[in-house]
Amino acid sequence: MHCGRIGRVTMNPKAFVYARPRVLAFVACALLVTLGAISVPASSSQASARSGSAPQPDTFQSNVKPFLQAYCYGCHGGNQPAAGFDLTSYITQDSVTNDQRHWNLVLTRLRAGEMPPIQSRQHPTSAERQAVVDWIERIGAEEARRHPNDPGIVLARRLSNAEYDYTIRDLTGVDIRPTREFPVDPANQAGFDNSGESLAMSPALVKKYLDAARLVAEHILFLPSGFSFAPYPVVTDEDRDKYAVNRIVDFYTRQPLDYADYFLAAWRYRHRSSLRQPRMTLADAATSARISGTYLNRVWTVLNMPGEDLGPIAALQARWRSLPPPTDHQEPRNLRLAAQWMRDLIAGLRPRVAMSFENLPARGIAAGSQSLVLWKDRQYADHRTSYAGNAQQLDLSA
Repeated sequence: MHCGRIGRVTMNPKAFVYARPRVLAFVACALLVTLGAISVPASSSQASARSGSAPQPDTFQSNVKPFLQAYCYGCHGGNQPAAGFDLTSYITQDSVTNDQRHWNLVLTRLRAGEMPPIQSRQHPTSAERQAVVDWIERIGAEEARRHPNDPGIVLARRLSNAEYDYTIRDLTGVDIRPTREFPVDPANQAGFDNSGESLAMSPALVKKYLDAARLVAEHILFLPSGFSFAPYPVVTDEDRDKYAVNRIVDFYTRQPLDYADYFLAAWRYRHRSSLRQPRMTLADAATSARISGTYLNRVWTVLNMPGEDLGPIAALQARWRSLPPPTDHQEPRNLRLAAQWMRDLIAGLRPRVAMSFENLPARGIAAGSQSLVLWKDRQYADHRTSYAGNAQQLDLSA
């Protein structure tokens, strides 16, 4: 497959339908490159170096092979060898040298006395067992000296399902998890599911990887200056609108907004001289409190605007004026509680004084159509600081 360079995408977002096949091909290429399901044979120089390297060439034939014939071939031979491990396939010392990984397992079992098993009719003597153990250790030591820093054949493998999901998340910034429909990764004999032995590639799995590439491509959102990825498939105009709106909502959701912090900052600005900070500005107070300077200016204006004798603003200003002054150039201990008292007043008043707008009725047009919804949103935006005028019984001492 040829993975051509896409380059920077600059297009009208409505043209995404025509570019999606190119992006799909690119994503498919990028995903398949990560599979690595290609067997990597040992180099000819490495194989030749191993082929003529065994110490005591006759030891395998004279000592080891008779041991295997007497105690091992009964289980690890024939048409169905135990654990799928056929010891009869090793007919020369070179064949043992070239498969150190399996013979390390033999070494482990012999050392532990687990092979031959207890239920076997014949058992080797301690001397026979130790002779084979010494021979396997000697073979391994000779190989290690001849090939320092060489791990031998390392099987190439594909990414495991978990690694694949993490890779897609790191590349796109979205937790798409395209392997949800993949079969469970098989584990090797040691129980690991990230080894080259177990992570093979089948034609059916290749098809699933191509389907995963299509799924990732469906999350692409084209922008005027490039593209991004959405947490859900973006295939219609409504999907793109949802993405844009959610980004705005997420931005404001991430912003910390505790009215008590704003009231405290406004209080510090009001008493800046008593707090020995006469040059403090509202911007300085906002920076110190890590809040929005623009919104703090709005809060300060509302708290000190004249002419409010009735209504929710008057109730809020009454609590503002009742806040205690500094004590010995320090904030009073109960100041935050008083600021939270003001915050709770707002939380209780908001649902009681909020403006409400019903959908416009129009014959032949659904009430939820975009034009009517946009009109309703505009009404809320234009009247966000308006008061419905309904009288409220307020207990300012609460």
